[in-house]
Amino acid sequence: MNEKINLFLENNRALEDVKGSWGMYGFQIKSSALTCTMKNQIVHTDRINLALDIIKKNTSMFSNFRGINKLTTAITISFEDNMEESLNEIISIYNKLNDNFFSSEYLVMAAQVIFNARYRVNVDDAVRNTRVAYDYMKKHHRFLTGQEDIANAAIIATTSNDLEETFNEIEESYQYLKDNRIAYSNNIQSLSHILSLINLPSIQKCDEVLTMNSIMKERKVHLKDYFIPMLGIITFLADNKEAFATNIADVSMALKKEKGFGNFALGSNFRNMISATLVSLDYLETIDNELKDNIISNTNNIALTVAIAMQTAVLVSSAAAAAAASSAASSS
Repeated sequence: MNEKINLFLENNRALEDVKGSWGMYGFQIKSSALTCTMKNQIVHTDRINLALDIIKKNTSMFSNFRGINKLTTAITISFEDNMEESLNEIISIYNKLNDNFFSSEYLVMAAQVIFNARYRVNVDDAVRNTRVAYDYMKKHHRFLTGQEDIANAAIIATTSNDLEETFNEIEESYQYLKDNRIAYSNNIQSLSHILSLINLPSIQKCDEVLTMNSIMKERKVHLKDYFIPMLGIITFLADNKEAFATNIADVSMALKKEKGFGNFALGSNFRNMISATLVSLDYLETIDNELKDNIISNTNNIALTVAIAMQTAVLVSSAAAAAAASSAASSS
């Protein structure tokens, strides 16, 4: 476990040294460090700085690639052999999405999701299905569904074999979780999207999430607000939920002692999400394939699907938090 914590902290320190990091929110840097840790990658500052230069060279000043997505895009292409070619491919996917949606920073996230899935799915099909998935969201929750849901639409589009069936299941999960008042409606919607990847009956997996949520509250590592979608993954990684939650509490306490991770600088909610992800990574290395097969469906690569779900939960929650912080700052 210490190895995961150390890699995350090392990546976080490295990202604090990239160009323009002073203008980024802590959410962006720490969630990006977490993404690199999930990939078991060490951040190389020079390479990310080069990626940032490539983004600047290939996009206009007011491009959506220059906003809250700049660092995540730079990290995405930094893992590729040809960064400029990879960026152009992401921009191409973005432009295709832009033909189906209003322009927004959230389209960049969706483009990254599809780009990362490009060896598993046909890109054009994924773009079309992202719009179909988004329309299903709008159909069920017209006033809850906004631009921030496009990334979730993209992950569903790149993993679901039957969108209608998937969204019937999502709606069943949503209504059950709402009746049990686990969170506000918008965050329940995001959680139900992540739960669509879990290969269990809707009510059963919702009951397990409710149980895990209660245990997390008891251990004082409650996942709330934007970060509740992570419950859709961590609930199913261990038979002993109490021990899992205790591990999260231990990691959160260890992180709290690090500079920039205290309640004032970061907040317990985001730190708990980071801790839950780090513990999940540790469990994923020991979990057997039979258990993975039992909980994850819709792909031949079980470990990859778990990773995709975790990364999407991190991406959507931290982006929502960063957007909220940006909006608050603008209002001030």
